[in-house]
Amino acid sequence: MSRKSFGRNAALVGIAALALAGLPVRAATLPQTSSAAASRQDGICAGSTASIKLLATIDNNRDGSFQCLGLSLQGDAVKGIRLETHRFVSTGAHTESEQVKIAEFSMATVESSHGAVLDGVPGYDAIILQGHFSTPSGMAKLVTSYLYNGFTGEYRSCQMTLVRAPDANWRLVDRFDRTVSHIVVRTREMPLIGAFGIANLDGACT
Repeated sequence: MSRKSFGRNAALVGIAALALAGLPVRAATLPQTSSAAASRQDGICAGSTASIKLLATIDNNRDGSFQCLGLSLQGDAVKGIRLETHRFVSTGAHTESEQVKIAEFSMATVESSHGAVLDGVPGYDAIILQGHFSTPSGMAKLVTSYLYNGFTGEYRSCQMTLVRAPDANWRLVDRFDRTVSHIVVRTREMPLIGAFGIANLDGACT
């Protein structure tokens, strides 16, 4: 699967860092704890309704942002992937504002040769979800690709499956058939340079 390269020189390292975070990171950020992630999943990210089904919470260990990954439904049919992104931006001394962005990716986008870009900036894709939905069951074989090296444009990937249980409940499972409900984006960093890639997607690719 071909991906747009980040380039081959150090001048693009700053762009790579932005692509991983989406926005400039805060000067001092503490990694999110598992209890904090669980609290979000029980609160902000627990918005399952008749038309929205929450699948997993995605945490970024670098900047404290998080995403609610879910399905857009129409009756029993899957319309696409829904992603609600929450980022925090400093607005002054000891204050910050939360920015919320909702994106919906159609099944056609997920099934396309490029896939759905879950994180990054235009032209620089950090996390990409791609797969094929089977009908009428709605099961999907998915591949999640992530930018491992921003210098070389190297991507790594892992497989997940979207399944529908007999009780009509949707869930993501990894290659070991374990439910995927919490994913942590572990970035790769270098002194003085900062983030230049993603080491792993814990909870999905481990």
